[in-house]
Amino acid sequence: MGFSGGYRFKNFEGVAETVLKSLPVPGKAVIDTGSGMYASMKMKMKILVHEGETVRAGSRLLESEGDWSHAVPSPVNGTVASAGENGIVIDSDGSDSLEPVSGHTRAPWELGHDEVFGLFCSSGCWMLAGRQFETPGECGSVNYIIISAVHNGPLDQAWSPEMFDDPALFTNGIKTLKALFPQAKITVAINKNSKKYISSGEADVCLLSDKYPQEHPELLSRDTVQRRLVSPEGTTDQSVLVLNYAHVIQIAEVMTLGRPCVDSILMVAGPGVSQPGWYRVRTGTPFSEIKQRLLKSDDKGPWRIVRGNLFSGVGIASPDESVRPRDTEISVIREHAVRDLWRFMNPGFAWDSYTKATAAEYIPFLPKRLDSNLHGGERPCVQCNACDEVCPVGIYPFLIWKHVMAENTEESFRFRPYDCIGCGLCDYVCPSKIDVSPAVRQAAELYRETRRADEVSD
Repeated sequence: MGFSGGYRFKNFEGVAETVLKSLPVPGKAVIDTGSGMYASMKMKMKILVHEGETVRAGSRLLESEGDWSHAVPSPVNGTVASAGENGIVIDSDGSDSLEPVSGHTRAPWELGHDEVFGLFCSSGCWMLAGRQFETPGECGSVNYIIISAVHNGPLDQAWSPEMFDDPALFTNGIKTLKALFPQAKITVAINKNSKKYISSGEADVCLLSDKYPQEHPELLSRDTVQRRLVSPEGTTDQSVLVLNYAHVIQIAEVMTLGRPCVDSILMVAGPGVSQPGWYRVRTGTPFSEIKQRLLKSDDKGPWRIVRGNLFSGVGIASPDESVRPRDTEISVIREHAVRDLWRFMNPGFAWDSYTKATAAEYIPFLPKRLDSNLHGGERPCVQCNACDEVCPVGIYPFLIWKHVMAENTEESFRFRPYDCIGCGLCDYVCPSKIDVSPAVRQAAELYRETRRADEVSD
């Protein structure tokens, strides 16, 4: 399929190996209910445990109020150290035994719709859906499900379904999704790296570009079902549901095998990781434990830990932050917070360059380096058009940036800042190292505020 813009990353340090390992059970689990997915939920969650109480991995910690019980299971065996509105901390005993999911069945798709929905909620699988479904009727609003097997980032290109030992799990996951969302057309989005592993069967298969950021939900929706996921006004199309491949595997494990929803399947990769790869990590695992087990020493860094996409994710501010159910990647790059003086005089044997202006472009066997530096002093926009060449949604980031810098933001609306998906490529390829994307985001936010104000006045 044609894909204008985008970028192909090649030969970077710290690429994740095609292997799925399990990180040891953490010494403690921190369920942060004061922020993240739990704080943004429409449903009110009730804490079911008390300080000093012994819990089993898979037993319920939280439960929603209402007719349909949405449960959050304990990720570890141990003793509740604290439980309050800001979170639950469990001191783990280190054992890896799990309490099976109550009511799981080898063929949940044979259950009635209310029954399969009830199991989906009570088992904790609802946390993997990316959206809240409070009642069975709400499932009927989904007409399209897109399962992403696209991995085009600088660190995850070696991903393969082979790392999941049982190929039947993915098939069973799709069957379960069909039972939950009977009206939905299911499409598996792949690129050429995963083409040989996935064939048509229970779902349609759509071959997409191998350029980043094809895996972004907005582009997946655009290029598989030809639907815009987010409107210019910022409203999300509720008829489209985008799921990660690993989450479909986990849904099958929970509902057909009875393995409780206590893990996140994470890519942990980058130049700061001693063994880059994919890991099963218990939810609630503090980042301090991941650092201790997988990261290189700070003497070789220091390192920046990024939760989520390398270009749009969030840096981990505290080692006490913990893994969440829908986390899919952690990138660890060098924290290089000082500008390189006279960088343009360096041949750049380890630097990536969209304009092919570094030696690394011509010596492909040398791995390229990922770090947090802007590399060199910020210079004026040279109107090279590199940012609009790579933009996957066809806007002109540098023109929007110029209007914002001139405090004439409303004039930028004709260049569609609201189409920006936040992939960060404009910043990455800019030879002048200008922070283009924050200006585009600012223009998009003002556009949406203006539209809301207009609607109120009308």
